[in-house]
Amino acid sequence: MDNAVLLTEVFGSSIRFGVGAVSKLAQYVKELNATKVLVVTDKGVTEAGIVDKVVHQLDVSSIEYTIFDDVQPDPIDANVMHGLEVYRNAGCDAIIGLGGGSPMDVAKAIRIVASHPGHISQYYEQTITAQMPPLISIPTTAGTGSEVSTGAMITDTGENRKRVIRPGPPSLALVDPELTVTMPASLTAATGMDALCHCVEAYVARRFNPLADALAIAGTTLVAENLKRAVENGKDIEARKNMAMASSMGALAFRKGLGAVHSLAHALSTDADMPHGVANAIMMPYVMEFNAELVANRYADVARSMGANVWGVSPREAARSSVESVRQLSRDIDLPQRLRDAGVRAEVIPVMAAKAMADHCHPFNPRDCTEEDMAALYRAAF
Repeated sequence: MDNAVLLTEVFGSSIRFGVGAVSKLAQYVKELNATKVLVVTDKGVTEAGIVDKVVHQLDVSSIEYTIFDDVQPDPIDANVMHGLEVYRNAGCDAIIGLGGGSPMDVAKAIRIVASHPGHISQYYEQTITAQMPPLISIPTTAGTGSEVSTGAMITDTGENRKRVIRPGPPSLALVDPELTVTMPASLTAATGMDALCHCVEAYVARRFNPLADALAIAGTTLVAENLKRAVENGKDIEARKNMAMASSMGALAFRKGLGAVHSLAHALSTDADMPHGVANAIMMPYVMEFNAELVANRYADVARSMGANVWGVSPREAARSSVESVRQLSRDIDLPQRLRDAGVRAEVIPVMAAKAMADHCHPFNPRDCTEEDMAALYRAAF
């Protein structure tokens, strides 16, 4: 893969992808007619020196900006409203979301409340179509795909559960794999399994969308071939490029829908303080086993895309190979395999099961879920 910047439009998302792509940031800001930008990020991205590298592009072009880095992991509604206050006080008219899924999701949410009255909680589960400030999303991890997705996840502190807002995709996704090379191995592993989960869940989701399916299965292959490399050597730029692409592809694919893994993982984040990618990695094999009898042919495709030799075996056997391929990759990159290994307490399972049933993702799961199913999946993974 060469270093040319890819300019493309996919499913309504405008994407600029390539090593060094962030060097054109000022040009893209000017094309959006922005005069002062709010840079939404978090303390970790600031401390890693990535914010300085990015805003340097604004400095050299004399573009004014204000930095808001008070975004926490699994962001809450208060982060959004604090960011809105900074946006308004600074007189901003555009937003840059810089970081992993948390800052990029908060940037999307600020975009809503900057152009709509009231509190962000008024817009949960809503699709926003009115005009909003321009937003450039710049990922520094490879997993969430928030730079191209149409929604954002914010924790509703009133109910202590993750809620979705749907402002549509950012004005521009600026994906520069060089910004991911400083990710520690543990974060590379967790976010990479998030990307894999997006691809696998989208591929079996109960909607007809062959275009999304093609993205999902190709993204699965990219993760299978590159995640372990990226974990073992963060400076492997080829692996980083492929993982960045897989991340965006997974999020484009889940326009088709996700499934029970994400519903279970969202509750693990709010009630067990578990990173989203780790939660997905632990729960995915159990949900795949739960679904397998209905989508064995699809999981057989997943097995092949992950390099499993399933020549001549039945779809059910191939589906079992897909589950083992996911488990083996998770083991290879040293992620916890059981909920108890990640500090989850058994007594929170009933609460989490109820929240998982209230989540917006599982209706697209290929097999219908009940609250008892959710609890049983948690117990199996415990």
